[in-house]
Amino acid sequence: MIRLIEQHGAIEIWQVDGEFYVYGVTDSGDPRVCPSLGMAREVAAQPAPMREAQS
Repeated sequence: MIRLIEQHGAIEIWQVDGEFYVYGVTDSGDPRVCPSLGMAREVAAQPAPMREAQS
């Protein structure tokens, strides 16, 4: 089941089969995948310069 959990401006948290996808937090547009809603909320709350994962 796919459902929108939260939306704050351009940031969205979706739940898909027990995982949480956070959209709007990377420069590439790819989602960040988190195992819990709490972790997804932490990712969504990070300041913009820290959002993109370092390679």
